[in-house]
Amino acid sequence: MGKRIGYTKELLEEAVAASISTAGVLRYLGLRAGGGSYVVVKRRIEAYGIDTSHFRGMAHQKGRPARNRLHWSDVLTVAPAGSNRKETRVLRRALLEYGRPHKCEMCGVGPEWLDCPLALHIDHVDGNPNDSRPHNLRFLCPNCHSQTPTWAGRNIRRVLDEAPERTPDRLGAELDEAA
Repeated sequence: MGKRIGYTKELLEEAVAASISTAGVLRYLGLRAGGGSYVVVKRRIEAYGIDTSHFRGMAHQKGRPARNRLHWSDVLTVAPAGSNRKETRVLRRALLEYGRPHKCEMCGVGPEWLDCPLALHIDHVDGNPNDSRPHNLRFLCPNCHSQTPTWAGRNIRRVLDEAPERTPDRLGAELDEAA
């Protein structure tokens, strides 16, 4: 059986004051954050009428940087051929951190159109989705992006035809070039 604790009002008030969630209260009390303990402690806090307005709920990470967030210089690179595309939200964040203004580079429209949010696209200038270096990326509004020769994979055959043959001796040279 688990550890049995008498949850006095004073003990719970101290734990609640030092925590930002019910799970934090459990950790403060030295209990596993889950199972029946969670329900029992939550009900006891409610029964005692202890104020939990400072609990953040689902926003417990708000204001903290992500633990696995990559620096923009690690995102805006050339990926090896055959790699997965980088997520748009990651590229957008990296470009903004790099200092790129968040507006269409062809017509100058910003991230709002007619007082509504406008999702600016990220265009790979040369059409190669693996080349995410800053000089090859730009923000474009959907209208301008649809007029580019690389929109929606229009040039995918050209990119594939121009790709160098991948041989073991060439792979070492590619890695040296990317560095």
